[in-house]
Amino acid sequence: GSGPLPSPLTPRSCLFLARLRAARARRGLSPLPLRQRRCCRRGGPHGPRDQPLMTGEHSDLQRGLLAPPSSLRFGSKRLAGIAGYVLAASSIAAILVSRTWAIVAVAFIAARDPQSSSQLQQPQSSSQMQMQQPPPSPPPCARQIWVIRHGEKSPHPAPGSPEVHGLNATGWSRASHLARLVESGHWPRFVALFASDPGRPPFALREVQTVQPLAAVLGLPVNDSFAQSEGEQLAAAALLAARDRCGAVLLSWEHCRIPALLRALGCGAEHCLRCWPDGEYDRVERVELLLREEPSGAPAWRVRAMPPAAEGFGGDVEGYRGYECVDPAHVATTRCVMPDGTELRPPL
Repeated sequence: GSGPLPSPLTPRSCLFLARLRAARARRGLSPLPLRQRRCCRRGGPHGPRDQPLMTGEHSDLQRGLLAPPSSLRFGSKRLAGIAGYVLAASSIAAILVSRTWAIVAVAFIAARDPQSSSQLQQPQSSSQMQMQQPPPSPPPCARQIWVIRHGEKSPHPAPGSPEVHGLNATGWSRASHLARLVESGHWPRFVALFASDPGRPPFALREVQTVQPLAAVLGLPVNDSFAQSEGEQLAAAALLAARDRCGAVLLSWEHCRIPALLRALGCGAEHCLRCWPDGEYDRVERVELLLREEPSGAPAWRVRAMPPAAEGFGGDVEGYRGYECVDPAHVATTRCVMPDGTELRPPL
């Protein structure tokens, strides 16, 4: 026929012609009238370089009735899938990088200011906050001085017996009981232990023996450098140890001299000045060392009497119902108040 030829097809469109002809033949459609034209340059083993183009074929191609080859369809899908994977991987990488930087920033803030870093945490429910509350901070050290009497002694020891200057069996049991009180946490872990010097008069071993099991538990030495007549020097050393070592100090002493020792420590309470009965071994006297500031701003220490306590081992001992301290041999070294209000003190 006559008439203008359709516009030339692109080389890619020429690849679809064979499929279109085969499809029309399979469907039993009549061949379309041909218009000879030079459509495109094709080469290859399947036909001549120049093939005629059907007008209908050109129209079908223009209307989009001819699908592109399957290899092209699959190639485009593959490219789209790869692009999706790349986009997803880049998104995940961006999220990981942002979270990493956030963790680094929180750690840096926590190192600089722990209080401000706690504000960056996510809000939690009240039950979660109660379960995750940190344990309470320990209280400041208690600078205390505990004064105890040595353990039990025999009323009438046999001459030459170790009980003449040392503890009897009950006294050793009491000493072990004191060690258990510290091990169980009922008593504080003392930072210093003091006892009278057994190498000087009256050469008593009981004060040192009473704290020996306790010293083994604590791994501390017993300071026995003070004689029983050096109560004021002992008080000064005990106050210094409690202040500098920031803890409780234990003194094991002879009962007639304990009230004078408490006076030297600064305790003026009535129970500190009371005379000790000969059978009383369970009593514990305590004072606390407190820090205060003077008007000038300089620190100063003061002593506060604490309520008396008990060792919990036992009460009065049979055979000791009086007050040995009233004996003329002890009055020279005793200063205490009897139950009737009479004050025993050394003669002038």
